[in-house]
Amino acid sequence: MRQLFLVSLSAFLLSACSEPDQSLTQDRHMPDQHPSAGAEGPYIAAGWTPGDKQSWTNQLRTRGQYQNEYVKAN
Repeated sequence: MRQLFLVSLSAFLLSACSEPDQSLTQDRHMPDQHPSAGAEGPYIAAGWTPGDKQSWTNQLRTRGQYQNEYVKAN
């Protein structure tokens, strides 16, 4: 019985050695992009052109004004 336990324990401990590497390496990352580069598709906000930094800034300013309680109250 004890031998069976030792064999089971050693098999369990050795199974951890076969786990694949999960570390983040440089080749798995996408290159950094500016937020204004954006995405393509149906989820683009109206009035924003992907790649145009000025329209990105205007869109963020407009979204911020929708969350401003002072503007909502007056």
